[in-house]
Amino acid sequence: MAEETEAADTADPTEKRENWFLLMDPAWQPVAENDTPPLSAVVGVWPLDSAGTIGKFRPNPDYEPSDENSPADPLDAVLHLAMRGESQAELLQLMLRETVFDVAMNGDGRPMVTKSPDDIPCVVVVTAEVHRRRINSPEWQRSDLTQLAELLDDGVDALFNPGGAASVRLTGEFLRLTTLLDDDEVDALYSAQPEVHDLKIHALDISSAKS
Repeated sequence: MAEETEAADTADPTEKRENWFLLMDPAWQPVAENDTPPLSAVVGVWPLDSAGTIGKFRPNPDYEPSDENSPADPLDAVLHLAMRGESQAELLQLMLRETVFDVAMNGDGRPMVTKSPDDIPCVVVVTAEVHRRRINSPEWQRSDLTQLAELLDDGVDALFNPGGAASVRLTGEFLRLTTLLDDDEVDALYSAQPEVHDLKIHALDISSAKS
């Protein structure tokens, strides 16, 4: 059961009271049963509202992966699987819908556009602070999938985590189609992808704790 704690748009516990589920680095192990994890070992949080509904994953800007090639968040983990050909597009769609990420901006209200390794114009998107550190951008905008899709002009794709171990270009068409999935379609995808729940609740070692 989640305990009452604080959460903001990231895992930084400074702004408001809210229940959450913590996602821990698998390498961290408590010495005693009720040990509180250090902030650097918290990958991020899923906020839990008063109705018990779990919100979109929020990355922790202070998280330090135990391995430089380790996924920094659940979406990054799915991108790693996709790079190895071990994940279906439907799983990626579900994780995109459940995550907020940072979009590199020019400082004038427009997204920063660069070329992907295969020479396609792309907006730069990062899923965690560890990926953001590699990008020189004057401004960042926290966005969900719908907001990201609205930033994409025709012919512009999204380059996720450039320079990372699982840097992936996702087409604007794929992202826009993902935003159009209705509740019934999303439920059907969940039913067909039980590993999504394993990723969130079991394999990635979610626990609840008080910060």
